[in-house]
Amino acid sequence: MTVPGPPWSSGTSGRRLPAWTRGLVAPVVVALVLLLLLPMAVGSSFGAAVALGAAVLMIALVTFGIESTAIGLLVLSFALAPMNDVRPVAALTFVTMSDVFLVLSVGLLVPMLITRTVERQVLFLVGAAGVLGLGLVTSVAAADPSSSLNGLLRLLVGALILPITFMLWRPRRDIVALLATAYVVGNSISVLQAVTSGLVSYEGRSIGLTRHPNILGLCSMLALTLIPFVLQELPRWCGWLVLAAAGVCGYGVWISGSRAALLVAVAMVLVYLVLSRSVERGLLLFGASILPVYLVGRTLSSGDYGNNILNRFAGGGSASASDLAREQLVREAVERFLSSPVLGVGFGDALEAHNIYLQVAASGGVLGLAFYLVLLASVVRQPLRLPARYRLLALPAFGYVLVGFITPLLWDRYIWCLLALPFLMLVPGTSADDPDESRTDVLEETA
Repeated sequence: MTVPGPPWSSGTSGRRLPAWTRGLVAPVVVALVLLLLLPMAVGSSFGAAVALGAAVLMIALVTFGIESTAIGLLVLSFALAPMNDVRPVAALTFVTMSDVFLVLSVGLLVPMLITRTVERQVLFLVGAAGVLGLGLVTSVAAADPSSSLNGLLRLLVGALILPITFMLWRPRRDIVALLATAYVVGNSISVLQAVTSGLVSYEGRSIGLTRHPNILGLCSMLALTLIPFVLQELPRWCGWLVLAAAGVCGYGVWISGSRAALLVAVAMVLVYLVLSRSVERGLLLFGASILPVYLVGRTLSSGDYGNNILNRFAGGGSASASDLAREQLVREAVERFLSSPVLGVGFGDALEAHNIYLQVAASGGVLGLAFYLVLLASVVRQPLRLPARYRLLALPAFGYVLVGFITPLLWDRYIWCLLALPFLMLVPGTSADDPDESRTDVLEETA
């Protein structure tokens, strides 16, 4: 019986065409795609950008393969995540360039992911199912179902899609360090842009490549929580570069004027010392604190506080107006919660209060908050179940849990991409349907 050959086989005899002929198939396909994109490229600058991007993507797929291209796109997505004002189209305020690369990356991985089975993360799955189920019920009963469903969808995309994708994927373990490094580099670029351009939002607070100074502060704080892990994972000769990036990110917290970011950054230093249990690292942090302490002292001695963090802590600058606005928003969120304490009023106004827990309570009621806390607990627990070297990935999760009391940022990808990072690793001692080298590496590390 003759076995049919691949698409490039000759006739029905099963004989394959010469290798040099088969090697022409991919370039010919790329050339045809480029010809199809040509009319789009000459139509407008946006069309030209899309056509160029599609051409580069095709070339990458042919050259490096699907998974390697997906990894490259994901690295770009993580690098662009702290730059949430970098958008493909200015009018699309809800879509960032980071989102574009993230969707492309996950889309390329889908054929691989559908063959995998999600690791039995009971806590995460219970929290996710509860948030989804209750969110749908609450949205249907809300005064504005479409707005509530839109808010719920954004929460699900941020908080569920990435962790589940990572649980299915399980790439090489060095990808974790690569993505963490990309985020630190991306945030450093955002801060340096603020420094070099002098771009500020209002009353002297820097925004970098974000849409708000509080976002610059939050992203800088989260990038700082990655520094210990990145410093541990990268080659020793990269150490001075990582420490320089830490300085840039720390400066980003300062120029953002975000009090929440500064408070949590200091708290994360203490959490890091507890997790590391290292006197040597404590001394290193003490040495690294000399410059920030000097800058604070110089600011205090000059008396020119402006609208920086010190003055805002004292109630100066824009702090008073900000505090009054927050108090009003908290009162309104409490009123919404009391009007429907069991199921909430829907996710249409889920970002009103500057407290994610109060926001979820007002939107999804007591039950919604309970399931969200279960989901958040599973995110914090995941890195603590990994081998010791990966437990430093708990720092971003701890940072978000703390800053959640004083921030409205609930579902943004520049937060959840970091919280999802530990789900790239298999927890030792758990079963997997299709173990590969990346999974056994983690198990061997604990043997």
